[in-house]
Amino acid sequence: MTPVAPRPARDARYDWAAERTLLAWVRTGLAMMGFGFVVARFGAFLRALGVTAPGAVLDQGQSSSSMVVGLLMVAFGIVANLVAVQRYLYNHRALSRGEPIDPSPAGPAALAIFAALLGGVLVLLLGRTLLS
Repeated sequence: MTPVAPRPARDARYDWAAERTLLAWVRTGLAMMGFGFVVARFGAFLRALGVTAPGAVLDQGQSSSSMVVGLLMVAFGIVANLVAVQRYLYNHRALSRGEPIDPSPAGPAALAIFAALLGGVLVLLLGRTLLS
């Protein structure tokens, strides 16, 4: 019977890095949800104040468009949190088994790029809607 080589000690820095990444994505998702809530209520706030762009009339359609954009931002925040938890659990299981972490094309970098693009598009849509 051949002796089994002892397994090398697991470096805790990898676990801590995975947790920091999870917490960063949770923070981003919560911020997106909070900002989405503000945007969703923004149309009603403007309508209550009677504030509009010069020469523009705020109608129910503009109020509902801010609601749609806000709800999209809240939904994206929820999706970002769910993907972050899924990636964390995958990475944690791989680290626990001593396997390398396989970076997938739908990993955190792709999610970050998607978040930046979606945020920009939503801001442009909301700005165009409120100023038209």
